[in-house]
Amino acid sequence: MGREFVPGKLPEDIFDYLYSLMPLEDAARAACVSHGFLRSWRRYPRLVFNNKTLGVDRFWETLKEDTLASTDKQYGEQIIERYFVNKINHSLKNRSDSGVKAFILHLHPCPNMGASYIDKWLLFGLKPGIEELAFEMSILKKRAEYNFPCSLLSNETGGSLQSLKLISCAFHPRTTLGCNKSWTSLYLRYVHITGEELGQFVSNCDTLVRLLISRCDDIVCFRVPCVLHHLNHFHVTRCQKLRVIEINAPKLSNFVCGDDLPQVSLGAEVKHITMMGSRPNTIRYARTKLPSFMPTVERVTVESLSEKVMTPMMPSKFLHLNYLNIYLVDVQLDRQDYFCLVSFLAASPVLETFILRVQTDNALRRDSVLDKAQLHLRQMPECSHHNLKNVMITRFTSAKSLIELTRHIVENALALKCLTLDTAISCGRRTSAKTDKCWHMPEEGLREAQKGVEAVRRCIEGIVVPSTNFKALEPCSECGCKGPTCSLCKGSSV
Repeated sequence: MGREFVPGKLPEDIFDYLYSLMPLEDAARAACVSHGFLRSWRRYPRLVFNNKTLGVDRFWETLKEDTLASTDKQYGEQIIERYFVNKINHSLKNRSDSGVKAFILHLHPCPNMGASYIDKWLLFGLKPGIEELAFEMSILKKRAEYNFPCSLLSNETGGSLQSLKLISCAFHPRTTLGCNKSWTSLYLRYVHITGEELGQFVSNCDTLVRLLISRCDDIVCFRVPCVLHHLNHFHVTRCQKLRVIEINAPKLSNFVCGDDLPQVSLGAEVKHITMMGSRPNTIRYARTKLPSFMPTVERVTVESLSEKVMTPMMPSKFLHLNYLNIYLVDVQLDRQDYFCLVSFLAASPVLETFILRVQTDNALRRDSVLDKAQLHLRQMPECSHHNLKNVMITRFTSAKSLIELTRHIVENALALKCLTLDTAISCGRRTSAKTDKCWHMPEEGLREAQKGVEAVRRCIEGIVVPSTNFKALEPCSECGCKGPTCSLCKGSSV
């Protein structure tokens, strides 16, 4: 039977729910001026303390007027720390320590924050019923001095905690912490923890679904002695000393790694691999290593900081790969050979979707196909890509090797349904956020985008079959282009 509704008066639990949807800064401000809001503030479920909620940007503006703070770094840090302490203590003053579901504490502007303050705040947040904890110290200090109090992760608290995120601190869990039956996510970055400590701790997290480890340089060997039955996503990158990973995660489907892949045993045939490069030639590394390491992979994403060595044609194949997404930083405008990506395509007989996202300076290409010296276009021996249906290249330019790659795809992808060549990812209406704001392109960037479209007209458009949905997208007028707008911005495509 429903609760009787009294006009002009909401039931308390509904009032509390509506109040819980307010941003933290608005909720705390309302609690200061209304007794009714104060009652709800005492049960506010999500406490987030960071630069935004504490108004640090506004405080920085006032701090600029303090000459000593702007010239003396140590004095300035002390002022900021005092500001954080006062703001957080004031917010928690009238707040009950029960009912907290999420406690987010970001202290990165305060590299020397006293441990006594942090201990007190974490003790407040880590109470029975807590579901999410995120703690971040400043990554500017290479050696994290704060030792996270693992004793707070007792069986009582750990019984409700689902997500733990630690950045830039020391974390040395003891084997006596017990089993954490509700944990689903663990994120460690710039955390000092040994491989033995991490392996034992993870083995006590029966329900762990996501495990993310980055820049944890004390880990040499990471072994988990039990089966991780629920682990689905495993991310491990830039752990400089890591040499061995041995886990048994039969349901693992997403694996994110670096281009310094250690000796790995995952206990699963991973379907989606992301390789994030911290140095050049990650695409070549992925092409040569992944087929033998994970031959059943279906989706591959590779991020590379430019390719300085040719990716060779090899006999090894990706027999199940149907989705390939490459993100490539091209900082040397005349040295990147996009044509070498044909090696990846040739090794993927069932590939259906190929996406190439290029990041490059807004500058004119020195290797433009429109230059007379670049008229001869290379071709590969016949190499049919029978299943390739969708191709998209963003930040498309007039680079000769990029034209060669595109021509190769058009001539050999007999089932191609959709081809999109986007010369300006700056257009807000074409981003994933679908905003109306565009990044204004400088003059050289606009000229290169126009050259890219001209190269498409000369070298690509004539060989695309009518059945292919073909779009060559220009910058829109709001990006700074003086010509026709792109097809998604009221204009038309090539």
